[in-house]
Amino acid sequence: MAHVTTRPASGRSRDLLILASLALLKILIHIPVLTRYGYSFDEPYFIACGRHLSFGYVDHAPLVPWIARLASTVFGDSLFGLRILATLSTALAVFLTGLLARSLGGGRFAQTASAVGMMIAPVCLRSGNMLCLSAFEPLFWIAASLLVVRLVRTRESRLWIWVGVAVGLGLLNKHSMLFFGFGLLVGMLLGPLRRELRGRWFYAGVSIAVLLISPNIIWQMRHDWPTLHFVMNLNEGVMSGISPLQFIAGQFLYLHPFNAVLWLPGLYFLLVSRAGRPYRVLGWIWLFVFAVLLLAKSKIYYLAPAYPILLAAGGVALERSRAFTVRRRLRGALMAALAAGGVALAPLALPYWDIDRTEDFVDTITLGRFENVYEVTGDLRSMFGAEARVGAVAEAYNALSPRERERAVVWASHYGYAGEIDLHGRRHGLPGAVSLDLTYWVWGIPGDRAGDIVVLAGYSEEDIEHLFSEIETVAELDLDHVNPWQTPFRVIVARSPVEPLAEIWRRNRPW
Repeated sequence: MAHVTTRPASGRSRDLLILASLALLKILIHIPVLTRYGYSFDEPYFIACGRHLSFGYVDHAPLVPWIARLASTVFGDSLFGLRILATLSTALAVFLTGLLARSLGGGRFAQTASAVGMMIAPVCLRSGNMLCLSAFEPLFWIAASLLVVRLVRTRESRLWIWVGVAVGLGLLNKHSMLFFGFGLLVGMLLGPLRRELRGRWFYAGVSIAVLLISPNIIWQMRHDWPTLHFVMNLNEGVMSGISPLQFIAGQFLYLHPFNAVLWLPGLYFLLVSRAGRPYRVLGWIWLFVFAVLLLAKSKIYYLAPAYPILLAAGGVALERSRAFTVRRRLRGALMAALAAGGVALAPLALPYWDIDRTEDFVDTITLGRFENVYEVTGDLRSMFGAEARVGAVAEAYNALSPRERERAVVWASHYGYAGEIDLHGRRHGLPGAVSLDLTYWVWGIPGDRAGDIVVLAGYSEEDIEHLFSEIETVAELDLDHVNPWQTPFRVIVARSPVEPLAEIWRRNRPW
């Protein structure tokens, strides 16, 4: 059985109070800027998905749309209400990271350092300020890791049931939880946990995870595996432009350069040190996921949910190191450095400044190494322009005669534009939007609309001239602060489609 440091009950309670205070501080960091910019490009889409409750969507698992539906039910159209759930989730991740360090045998310093490291990570700050898959993803990785650590310590094989629950719920949030599962299997095969493969409880846990995700699997089967096709197309498109060097360098930036003092010793602790040997399986999980994502030319932040494991282990490694044991002042110095570094880089992740100043800051701290700075700030840029875009669409729609408006379809080129129209368009009198993009294709075209008149949002005439006999660009907006591909934004009124819109939909499935 692995050695675990014991502490008096009063000391343990004080440790928990410190971790809870850090989680509260994480929330307070977000509150002043939670709604400074507008909705991100994905948030209206998640709201739209939540209005079409389902066990599956083309480009993501169903949990976040369910959460968006809950937020809309409780808070209405409040942006604060939508995002506060993400903030609370990332605050809980800070608390659980400290608990993970404690489970690995760490004392107060290890717990506090790892929790602070999680709190200041730019990727955690960014995801805590908007509704997104990444805001909830670390919870499931940390919960599963905590259970694996407890299983290692107690050899209580029944805990595989709860590991299966954590993995299954994680899959309902994001399919990349599979990486954790495969990494865990690799670590088991390479270490003493291999014995668990001979027992029934491991397979019971796997069965529970499969059971939880099975409604989504059935949805995928019925719709011809759209998420698999989406991921393959994403890898060929967006991800192909990310070099291995950029991916590796991005880890230090997204996790905060100062956090390397934690996660690098954590990796050594788990993979090399004698003290970390009982928990080596956690090191193999990180190494497996890192290798897969590096070879796949993944987006930089996809590795983020694996880092709480290393931050927790790093806190334990530093606490046990001779330097930090003999020179206890180093502990205070490290905590001060992490706090100061977190404050210094907070504008990288949170909208404390305007977007131009933020991008100048990003360019400065990366020494201009990112060819496209919007690789770092793209989701912040996506928070601009929605009102102008929806206003232009509404102006074009309302310029139609009453009879034309009854028949007209509002067709957006992108799921983000369609989501904006669905969210903001009601007060302008707009009908729900349609789109060929992602899950909007599944929802199709309203049956009560003839569709011989179409208001198109985000297309150019060259994109659609082969589909309509008559087209007219009625608005072209040059938008500030948006992503380059979002401007100019055009609104086109098209009449007399060369074939019924239903046939266009049938032939243009996006997977």
